[in-house]
This record gives sequence, structure tokens and C-alpha cells, in this order.
Amino acid sequence: MASALDLSIVIATHNRSASLARLIEGLAGQVNAPPFEVIIGDNGSCDETFEVIERARTRLSIRCVREDRPGKSRALNAAIKLARGDLFVFTDDDVLPRPDWLAQLYAAARQFQKYNIFGGRIDVDLAAVPAWIQKSFNLMGPLTSAHDKGSAVVPYGYGTYPFGPNMAIRRHLLKGVSSPFPVYIGPGTSQPVGDESFFLVQFSPAHADDRLFVPSASVFHENKPENVFFISSLKRCFLLGRCHAWLTLPPVARRPDELESVPKLIVDRLKTCQSIRELCCLSARFIGYRWGRRELRTGRIPNIVSASRSNTPFH
Repeated sequence: MASALDLSIVIATHNRSASLARLIEGLAGQVNAPPFEVIIGDNGSCDETFEVIERARTRLSIRCVREDRPGKSRALNAAIKLARGDLFVFTDDDVLPRPDWLAQLYAAARQFQKYNIFGGRIDVDLAAVPAWIQKSFNLMGPLTSAHDKGSAVVPYGYGTYPFGPNMAIRRHLLKGVSSPFPVYIGPGTSQPVGDESFFLVQFSPAHADDRLFVPSASVFHENKPENVFFISSLKRCFLLGRCHAWLTLPPVARRPDELESVPKLIVDRLKTCQSIRELCCLSARFIGYRWGRRELRTGRIPNIVSASRSNTPFH
């Protein structure tokens, strides 16, 4: 390897060859980036994904592993096994990175050696996001993947984490972990959200100070229209609350010594609501949380990875 911080870009894809081609074009156009490889986990695509990857081989160091069993997490686990870099960078197949995205992540990893997990800004097309979601402090991130903690390089606070379309983790943390992504959670399963939280908490508990936000490492994430329709938003919020409960977490934790009770949480959320739709979504998330707690008590879900017992709020 050319250096101790060569990068492996790890991507899962399924039947989105057009958006994957745009992502590959963005990766091929990276400037000032260190040597990097691209590892793609193809989750049973039957479109032109194979042809898109083959055409990219003349421009990128790119490899692909096919995983036909449904589930984004399965595809990512298969791809991770091929990755050789010392910093694993995760993104989605519908992302467009800034030309200096990898250079900025690489520079941060070199400069801030005490940090093991990195996240960057995620921009979205606000014109495609309904106003009631844009105004919501509680819903904008969960429903659109928009992620912005300001213009300064800052540590993630207690219980807060990067978002999946733009996150990186040092390779040594994954040593000895054969399937770091839980295969029963994530896109392609009956619980299509929460896989990133399960992945990250096992390596960095809530109180850890090893997570860093790097605003200059920026990507654009295409909005999924189905996530911002009202009925779809209700369902997604329910599933987010359910997964939060599966992680055996308190409803909200601002600091280890400041856990909010359920009644106080409800009051706080009511104070921040900007619309009836937002109130409905927050109610759906709370119902999902209670539902998930019940599933835990009755043993009706698969065994949770040991990391799920970390005292970490779900983002």
C-alpha cells in the first residue's frame, strides 16, 4: 500500500445502474485523493450494473462481488471482505461526491489520529422536500439523509453519529468481525432502516469521543420521493422508533447523566412541532418505539448484536 491511510470505497447497489454510473463518474473525477479502490457489493441486480462496472475498470481500481440473497447489509458484508484500505469509506449508489470529497476525508484521518469514525456533510435537493419536513428539526435528517453540523470540524456529541451516505471508519476496528452489518436490518428486509446505527454502535459507544464531523467532505444525496410522502414518512418514523427500541436505548440521551423520561420527551417534542403532519410522524415514531420494546420483551425479533446494548440514541 502506498500509505497507511489508503482508502477503500465500499458501496452496495441493486438495480440502479444509472445512478451508480453517476457515482462512478464522481469517483473517477476525485482530485488530490490518495490511492483508493472501489468495492461494490451487487445485491442481485438484473439491469446494466455489470456493464457499468466493467466500463469503469479502465478508470478506477474497482472490484465487484455479487450477493444474490436480499439485503443491502449482506452486500456490504461481502464487499468489506474484499476491501484492503486502512480507511473504509461508505456511501450509497445514488450519491454525487464533491471533487475533493476523498481528499478531505483523507486529510482529516491523517490530522486527527485520535478519531476512528468520520462523517461529512450531506446535501439534498430541498426543492424536492415538502415544506413541512424542511421546517422540522426532528424529521429533516431521518427522512432525507440531510446532514450538516455546521462549518467547523467538530466531534460528534454524545450518542450522535454520521449518516450512511457519507461515513468512514478505520479498518482496525473491524478486525475479527465477520459480518459487521446486521443482515436482518436494512434495505431489502422487513426492517429497512437502522442498519447503519447497528453497524456503528458496536465500534463506538455513545460516550466515545472518537467520532468527527468533517464539513468539507461533502456529498449530494438524491432524495427518494417515497420517503417524503406523508404516509411513507409515517411508516419510516414508525420503523425508526422500532429500531431505536431494538437497540435497547433510552428515548433520548443528551449526556450520560441526562436521560429524558418519556413524559418529558413527549413535552419537548410537542414544543418543537411545526405542523400537524410532524406531530403525526413523531407519534408514529413513539408508537414504533413502544412496539419494539414489546418485541424485545417477548423475544419476537432476531438476536441483537452485542453492540446494540450500547447506551446510544438512534439518529
